[in-house]
Amino acid sequence: MEDQKNQKQPIPFKKTSAWKTFLGKKWAFPAIYIGTAAIILAIVMWYQGTADKAPLDKADLMDEVTIANPDESRTATDETDQPAVPVSNAAQQLAWPVAEEAALEKGMGFFDDAAPEEEQEKALVQYDGAYTPHTGIDFVAKDNQPFDVLAALDGTVSKVKNDPLVGTLVEIEHDNNMTTVYQSLETAEVKPGDEVKQGQLIGQAGRNVYEKEAGVHLHFEVRIDGNSVDPEQYLSKEKSQE
Repeated sequence: MEDQKNQKQPIPFKKTSAWKTFLGKKWAFPAIYIGTAAIILAIVMWYQGTADKAPLDKADLMDEVTIANPDESRTATDETDQPAVPVSNAAQQLAWPVAEEAALEKGMGFFDDAAPEEEQEKALVQYDGAYTPHTGIDFVAKDNQPFDVLAALDGTVSKVKNDPLVGTLVEIEHDNNMTTVYQSLETAEVKPGDEVKQGQLIGQAGRNVYEKEAGVHLHFEVRIDGNSVDPEQYLSKEKSQE
């Protein structure tokens, strides 16, 4: 009888722990893995951030720095203590494009954009009711007589032309993209393709229509890369004009 009573009594329920229940889920282990990885990553990033903010050692900073020897620097400087001279001036010093015995005076000068307004006004050519900047310098005969015009530098004659406004003109090409231009010539003694030497006769100065008020004169230009520049910065200082 007791056995029958025991069989009818309910079997006590064994309570399962929450941890075991959690682990029994299919997604439990993937979630644990992802969470653990996130924690590790956060720790690594925190550590790197702390390391980046750590003060740097002076020795580390100087590892890649090369300090020049002051004595060596001074030696190099001593060799170039002389005033610097523009390469173009040193390599291509121009001779005066006129004969030494000619009685000349300086006429209109080069129009400089940076010059005072008063000087700019003196470098404007008036022709046909308009004013044009003067792109060279003029050598004017005091006696109003023709005078010899000479090549300012060795070069090759690139153009000889009789222009109705500026008279006969000669252009000579030189090294370093320099060109010298001689206008208001009465005659030309050279032709395109001629090789000329510095000081060689290239023609006689005369008059032209464009600068009629100047009388007998030479209009002389210097161009670098096709742009007109002030010829006086390239001319030799040995000869002066009144």
